[in-house]
Amino acid sequence: MEISLQKMQKKFLIFKITFLLIFFPFWAFSNSLNLSENNESTEISVLTCDPGTEIYSLFGHSALRIKNPKNGHDLVVNWGLFEFSENQFQFGYDFAKGRLKYYMGIQLMSNFIVEYRRAKRGVREQVLNLSNQEKYQIIQLLEENYKPENRKYRYEFFYDNCSSRLRDIIKKVFKENINFYQSPKSNKFTFRETIHQYLESFPWLKLGIDLVLGKKIDVLINNENLMFLPLNVEQIFDQSFIKKNGAKKNLIKSKNILVESFENKNKLSNIGLYSWTLLAITLLLIVFKFDKVLGVWSSLNLFIIGLLGVFLVFMWIGTDHNATKINFNLLWASPFHFILIYCLIKGSWTNFTYLYLILSLILIFTTILFWFTLTQEFNSFVKPIILELVIIYYYYFKKCSFQINLGKTNG
Repeated sequence: MEISLQKMQKKFLIFKITFLLIFFPFWAFSNSLNLSENNESTEISVLTCDPGTEIYSLFGHSALRIKNPKNGHDLVVNWGLFEFSENQFQFGYDFAKGRLKYYMGIQLMSNFIVEYRRAKRGVREQVLNLSNQEKYQIIQLLEENYKPENRKYRYEFFYDNCSSRLRDIIKKVFKENINFYQSPKSNKFTFRETIHQYLESFPWLKLGIDLVLGKKIDVLINNENLMFLPLNVEQIFDQSFIKKNGAKKNLIKSKNILVESFENKNKLSNIGLYSWTLLAITLLLIVFKFDKVLGVWSSLNLFIIGLLGVFLVFMWIGTDHNATKINFNLLWASPFHFILIYCLIKGSWTNFTYLYLILSLILIFTTILFWFTLTQEFNSFVKPIILELVIIYYYYFKKCSFQINLGKTNG
């Protein structure tokens, strides 16, 4: 364990050193730069980076490029950075609690592009069609945002991230004059359905996200909120225009491919077979009346699902994440499953147990009804698990009922 911990600390240190080597060259003198000089030579672009295969890169990335050959500037403004803590446990805890502060950073374009070339992730540039005054306004907004007291922000994946910040800058500069292209995806898909498109090759991650995120992401996304994803920002910006004083101009002046896209998707796999297998094992143990084995099997299943319930409660009430609240997965993944485990271990079939089993069955049956009426979508993997819970609880309800009646008869 000690060797493993040392390896983890070493990897973490290497990662931090690499991170600093990439970003420090500009941090060292960034506060002294005046980006407003020679404004007429400045070119401001939106950078859109393709999704990668790592968890942190699955949804792509957006940034802003500021290029001024006359001043020798070629910089990238990036809102996807966060601070590393010396205490790894504290870092992980802050991340889980939703209290990790993200911040705006500025780096050299040459350093920014290196990682994407290495990972073979496509990078495309959209040069904004701006007047000198509009360039000045954007730079003023960036300089204000880059002040030490303004850099940090509370990251919200669906509402405040590296992509939505670009949308907000454009809205602040052009106000009612910006006419965003109405995407055909507007008000047709929920947040959950939208991110599912990026997770088809990662079924276990998709399951985990569906378990942790509650009903708040099962709402239709309007055109503006679609821009929480980099590829949507690129698509919408590409066909948007500015209308001012009767004149009309495209938001995007020109486009460039900086790194060619390279499709590298994992093979699709069906994990639903595992949950149906669990259900089949439970049915076989009941049919062939392996009561003792069924007790152990049921306890193991209930223990794992109960732990999941504890985690979901923590994510709901113990964190600052908005998307993890009001999670109806708790209707079936409940911490109260530990009560039945206790009863199975003690062999206790009392009136309290009988009442608990009735209430649990009602709750689980309600969950099944909610498959069709709830506003929260359940992952298909969990449906056989819910059916398995119904069978387990009904089996022990019948057993408890029999034992209670037998006790009354003997009495």
